[in-house]
Amino acid sequence: MTYNFNSQILYQLPPELETAQRAIYYGDGLFETIRMFDGQLPFLRQHLDRLFGGLNALGMLIPPSWTPDFFEREIRKLTSRSARIRLSVWRLPGGLYFPEHNDPVFLISSASLPEASFTWRQEGVRLGICETVRLPVDSFSSFKTLNAPRYVAAAREARGKGWDDGLLLNAFDRIAEATSSNLFWKESAEWYTPPLSEGCVAGTMRAHVAQLIRATGATLLEKPLLPDHLVRAQEIFLTNAIQGIVPVRIFAGNTPGSESSRTLFEKLIHSVSG
Repeated sequence: MTYNFNSQILYQLPPELETAQRAIYYGDGLFETIRMFDGQLPFLRQHLDRLFGGLNALGMLIPPSWTPDFFEREIRKLTSRSARIRLSVWRLPGGLYFPEHNDPVFLISSASLPEASFTWRQEGVRLGICETVRLPVDSFSSFKTLNAPRYVAAAREARGKGWDDGLLLNAFDRIAEATSSNLFWKESAEWYTPPLSEGCVAGTMRAHVAQLIRATGATLLEKPLLPDHLVRAQEIFLTNAIQGIVPVRIFAGNTPGSESSRTLFEKLIHSVSG
């Protein structure tokens, strides 16, 4: 066995990577990005619900011990502060495309965050439409899989064009989501978001913000979205588990507002801290 990390050459997987064989060779796994707020994990169950749905879809066996309490204990072995937690799960090694095993293994990593809560980004983000990739629409679209080259390509395109983030189109040339966020927009008094059938990830924050919008008495509709239609939006924001709600300040030369988005953000902060 010969490998050299410094020269970026691997002739064979070293022993410390053999367990991750199927993750490396086939992307045969899933991940969740979870925010810890000053030691608290208020959305852990929602992340695990999505993770377990993905494991079922991939045909992996979920160990009975994998409960929310179990993962909370495992996470707390790493940190009890404000942090970005990544929970990665993949199938045990063996087999080619057809696996020899269906048992999963997991890896938890953490990175400290400076804030104990979401922070409103007053400056917002610059957003554009990525043209280099198209997202497939299938039974795996709503999960966060280890196979993400389209998102990498879209993020590189966005950076190259001077945007903070990019919107990805699906196979039907309709907007599905941003590189790491779900999308909401407002027209008149109504809020909209692309349905999961458009190929977007079933974001945990997407679901939570949808509940907050409906709790205010406002209307939230799921509607397919063509790029030209978004130009008419009065407000646009992105949601994800790490940043919460992020307003879009520049899109296609327009400058959407953020008054209602800021109100929703305050309700989000209250729902987490309260």
